[in-house]
Amino acid sequence: MRRLLFMRHAKSDWTEPGQADIDRGLNSRGLRDAPRMARWIESQGIVPQLILASTATRVRQTVDLLYSSQFIADGKWDPLLLFRADLYLAAPETILRAICADGGDSDSILIVAHNPGLECLVSQLAGESYPFPTAAIAVFQLADNHCWRDPLHAGHVKLEHFARPKAIDD
Repeated sequence: MRRLLFMRHAKSDWTEPGQADIDRGLNSRGLRDAPRMARWIESQGIVPQLILASTATRVRQTVDLLYSSQFIADGKWDPLLLFRADLYLAAPETILRAICADGGDSDSILIVAHNPGLECLVSQLAGESYPFPTAAIAVFQLADNHCWRDPLHAGHVKLEHFARPKAIDD
């Protein structure tokens, strides 16, 4: 069974007037929520083998905070990390192409990117609307071992978990 995880970047900072969208970093809530979500991933026993991430500053910072988790520090989680410019504000089809292109033999992939593309794709896979706030994570089980070619038509795609920082206890 394969797992496909989607994470929206943590909360970004809008305080610098005129800053390019791609260059916005995380605000204090984002800096708090990203490690919280790393701990949640750890608590679920989920070990992504590959992380595909947008090149936006807020995504890079989110990923850095994921990498600072104890799970990684203890060597229990050592994912390959690929930053892809095409994941910046990507449409669902672009996200799927990234999974197909880079998924390879990975049993679990974590995509860290942006709305509205993530929300749309998660809702498509879940078969119902899922609002996708910052730092939220959706975890899908895919039964087909060849599903990276086309996760939307892989046969059995099941939403296993949906988590957001406000609903998680520390």
